Amino acid sequence: MKRRKLFTLGIACAAIMFTTSCSDDDADAVGPRLDVTENMSGSTGSEITVTPGSTLQFIWDARKGDTDLQTFTVSTSGTNTVSPIPTSELGATFPYTIPNARKALYIDTLEFNAGSNLGVTTYTFTIRDELGNSASRSFDVTVAAASTLLSAPQNFTWQRVGGQNGTGLSQFGLQWTNNSATNAIIAVNGATMVPLQASAWTNITTQEELDNAINTGTPVTQYTGVSSQQSGTYNDVLGVSYQDNNYLIHVTNGTVTTGGSGTTIVITGQYKD
Repeated sequence: MKRRKLFTLGIACAAIMFTTSCSDDDADAVGPRLDVTENMSGSTGSEITVTPGSTLQFIWDARKGDTDLQTFTVSTSGTNTVSPIPTSELGATFPYTIPNARKALYIDTLEFNAGSNLGVTTYTFTIRDELGNSASRSFDVTVAAASTLLSAPQNFTWQRVGGQNGTGLSQFGLQWTNNSATNAIIAVNGATMVPLQASAWTNITTQEELDNAINTGTPVTQYTGVSSQQSGTYNDVLGVSYQDNNYLIHVTNGTVTTGGSGTTIVITGQYKD
């Protein structure tokens, strides 16, 4: 009887030790690994900006840790939430239970239309193993309005002869009716005019950038950068908004001549719109 009790106690102790060991092993188990790439941008996570209706193509590589893979889920939240989640390239629907043949490795591809509403949508991909350990990757995708490139540079000529009003300025909502003792006075006539850095001529390439530069700049009522006394070269840039049109103006030359009609001043340069 005593020997049976000792034998039973030994089995019980072994069971307790086995259970504790398994529990410790579960807690220390290495979880799965997940790599996801948005193929159109090359992003491996974080933030992406796209235009309305763009295609998003997510490619993932999920690998098991110490335990076989079990499920793969995909979710979206935000401005352009997707429901239902599309079927993957390999025919998976989500949430996806990973079959035995793929319990060590699951590679697949999923495409979305980014949607037409401007704003942020979060795409989250999660792999779980049979012990419930998981790994996730998320992408914040911003749908933003498509940028509009400025036109190619076009030439302009502003001219004032004697005491006459200047010509060539009305397109921009500007006027030239007088000079100071030293400079031509180009004044607003319904426009908003903002002086910009010379680098803006090459650095600003879209209507959106130009609109922002005008809206955040300090408006002036007149531009007096060109001499009324002598010819010269200039590198002055103006942002002008007039009748819902924006213009990037680059003043490059001023020519002053004197004749029978008085002093003639010709200001030339280029603009983009």
